[in-house]
Amino acid sequence: VNDNGVSERGYDLVKVLSSATTDGLIPSDYLSTFPDDWMHRDLAELEIVLTSMFRKWGRDLNGGRTTPSITSPDIVIARKDFDLAGWLLEVERAGPETVQRRLRPAHPQYDRLRSMLSAYRGLAARGGWPAIPDDVVLKPLDRHEHVRALRANMTARGYNHVNTSSDPDLYDKELLKAVVHFQGRNGLEIDGVLGPKSFAALNMPAEERVNQIIVNMERWRWLPNNLGKRYVLVNQAGFRMRLVEKGRTVDTRRVIVGKAFHRSPMFSDKIQYLDFNPTWTVPRSIAGNEILPKLRRDPGYLAANNYKVYTSWKSDAPAMSPFTINWSDVSSRRFPYKSVQQPGPGNALGNVKFMFPNKFNVYLHDTPSRGLFARAERALSHGCIRVHRPLEFASLLFRNDQAGLDGKKIDNIVSSGKLTRVRLKTPVPVHLAYFTVWVDDDGIPAFFNDVYKRDDLVSRVFFGTV
Repeated sequence: VNDNGVSERGYDLVKVLSSATTDGLIPSDYLSTFPDDWMHRDLAELEIVLTSMFRKWGRDLNGGRTTPSITSPDIVIARKDFDLAGWLLEVERAGPETVQRRLRPAHPQYDRLRSMLSAYRGLAARGGWPAIPDDVVLKPLDRHEHVRALRANMTARGYNHVNTSSDPDLYDKELLKAVVHFQGRNGLEIDGVLGPKSFAALNMPAEERVNQIIVNMERWRWLPNNLGKRYVLVNQAGFRMRLVEKGRTVDTRRVIVGKAFHRSPMFSDKIQYLDFNPTWTVPRSIAGNEILPKLRRDPGYLAANNYKVYTSWKSDAPAMSPFTINWSDVSSRRFPYKSVQQPGPGNALGNVKFMFPNKFNVYLHDTPSRGLFARAERALSHGCIRVHRPLEFASLLFRNDQAGLDGKKIDNIVSSGKLTRVRLKTPVPVHLAYFTVWVDDDGIPAFFNDVYKRDDLVSRVFFGTV
């Protein structure tokens, strides 16, 4: 304010807050406290009201309208501090619009989602896309009356080449190309067959896609302002991992994440070292629930799969023979023995694990079950992240690192069969994140199944009654 009332900066702030919808926020959350009779209010009162409006909006835009941990205890992301005094000085110096740009997450994905939000709101306003009856399974070259509805649905999405057929009821090659592309962008099996999952994705209303975009914009606000000059980002919902250097994605590869019952957590840390030819200490829960039933059927299971068994979980516990134990008398809830799988081809962690010690005991690692990477849905682990072609990734991770490890040296270490720990001279930030919407460099969006149902509560906060 100034001696005449609300200043130019004050008017600019109200204008910016009125456009909060472009960031998926709600203008009334901030403007409702601004008095209608502001021209007759005390200047000090107006200053406090405008400052309060700015504080709430700035905190929400920079750090999120919700608390990161609101959805689950397996989300450990610290709420960002908001330097009100510093940002007020910046507003005075540069103006609200400039500050708005600086408060937004400085990641290309956020800007792409903002553009996508506007486009999908437009689609929703025009009625979205027509629904397709889902009472059949459509396969390529099938002829069915529902194919016409499929063509209309795909055309509304921008697949304009699907209407060239002289037989609109035929599921032809041009339509197949569009369906295959759509399936790939929605985390579906890329087979051209339209069953329940494909129909569910095709029939999701445009309004729900708008809400999904807003929820994912919120998640970007949770992440640290600076992800690092060089970092690893795991998108659990998309089953993908990216290595980013100076803002450019230099590597993308498939990952396997935790099952719905064993959800991979969300947090940020730093990869500090790699263990080649690692051992695997079986967690008590897995030992009691999964290994013990196998031992009761076959007491030789541990020996056959290269495990050592120790008398207790103490660090100095001696090894013992698994054949001396009556496994029928062992409690699955209080499994007393420590089992450690030795390095080798069948080791559950494969040839390498990427370590960032954390309270969840979760890390990135190889797997002997490499055929699982061919699946479209890859929520299959106990929480750790399994990496496709991890030795190749290890070589990339050590590139430009002073440890001096290259592909040939890595191969020699693995061939030795010995547990070998190599530290990164410069630890690499790693972000275990969760995005059900992703926009590629070509601007084409991908939607993924909310495998952990993490969108639900955030959606209720934004669009419901929480």
